[in-house]
Amino acid sequence: MKKILHLTLFLAIVSAIAGGALAYANQLTAPIIKANEEAAEKESLLELYPGSSVDDFTEVEYDGESATIQKIYRYKEDAYVFSMAVSGYSEGTTFLVSIDDAGQIVAYKGMSNGDTKGLGSRVLDDEQFINGLIGHDASGKLDTISGATRSSQPVVDGIHEAAEVCKQIKE
Repeated sequence: MKKILHLTLFLAIVSAIAGGALAYANQLTAPIIKANEEAAEKESLLELYPGSSVDDFTEVEYDGESATIQKIYRYKEDAYVFSMAVSGYSEGTTFLVSIDDAGQIVAYKGMSNGDTKGLGSRVLDDEQFINGLIGHDASGKLDTISGATRSSQPVVDGIHEAAEVCKQIKE
């Protein structure tokens, strides 16, 4: 009985030390991780609009409730850029979509996709899918990827939501 109490106490002390060390490491690395994520997002914005600078984008305050819209940026006076995260077949998709003041999709960039490799991941870089988005009305009918509807339909739904928010912001 005495041995069990000693082992329990030893395990509790080791767990407390390990938990404290992890909390300390998290506290040290959280700002670095956040800065790296912001830098990656800014790099993606620049890829969306080649030749632009970070100063061309200003973050827009949006206090509406949305599970998919992560951030909204205003690109010069030309368009709104939505950073989106939608659920899909498995883990979902994160992407950027730019909608101009007329409601047309100007640019699209897939960031990450945790869905089925091959089919579901086509929402990132499939030229036919992307060309089916760019230049079209963001609130209108948009094509999905045949065979990857459970991955591409949430992207289309997210774009439709972004179009509605874009209208609200402009009002």
